[in-house]
Amino acid sequence: MGAEHIDDDQLDALEAVLRRASGLSLSPGMRRAVPSAVRDAAAEASTHPGAMVRRILEGEPGAVAALVERTVVGETHFWRHPEQLALLGDLAFRAEGPLCIWSAGCASGEEPYSLAMALLEAGRHGRGDRILATDVSARALAVARSARYDARSLRRLPEGLRGRYLHGEPPAAEVVPEVRDLVSFSRNNLVADAPPGGPFDVVVCRNVLIYFDPVLAAEVLCRLLGATRPGGLLVLGPVELPIAQAMGVEWVDAGGASVLRRPAAPG
Repeated sequence: MGAEHIDDDQLDALEAVLRRASGLSLSPGMRRAVPSAVRDAAAEASTHPGAMVRRILEGEPGAVAALVERTVVGETHFWRHPEQLALLGDLAFRAEGPLCIWSAGCASGEEPYSLAMALLEAGRHGRGDRILATDVSARALAVARSARYDARSLRRLPEGLRGRYLHGEPPAAEVVPEVRDLVSFSRNNLVADAPPGGPFDVVVCRNVLIYFDPVLAAEVLCRLLGATRPGGLLVLGPVELPIAQAMGVEWVDAGGASVLRRPAAPG
């Protein structure tokens, strides 16, 4: 059996494995990409795609991890949703004390490095701010730690910021130490693991919940909100905001952007 001959029943079973391992629900496009993910995982393991499918469906940890690694990393780039970054500058980055920020589902690091750039642009040099960036994919985290990016990742980053905060040219444009020093990376599974610390002043989890089914997305959202300090901010992708309508959060809208605020503790 070649990976190109995975049938619908096998795809259903592979999706069930992915859902258990990472919470991922496959869109039609992602479902079509599974055979390629299996083929790549098999090639790296020096085995046949059919054998890799069997190992995945039997729950072999290494095989499951290999499939997750090749399926969960979504599209990302620097300076995504700049209107939200601008709103954070008004709502959070004027604080006197150090800020503790969690970038959840950070993929290959463009988001937390963008947050670090936004902090520096807000004049927060030397304030003791820390950004913890997490993802389920060890491969994506390795890219993030390398801090080297190609033109596609940089395509929306304003030229002035690129000149200040990256050295060199794609495909090896490198984030400067001043930005890197604000960010630490750790592996975390939003579905299976507890939040990595907290409470956080700001939790950013953009364009991740859209890959979960509605029930699981609501459960993960509750964990994210629980990791946010009272009065702190939760930032979701714009299309994910309706998930939070029944969560008892405050909506803050300005400049065409919306973020969520956890209500302050009474008294």
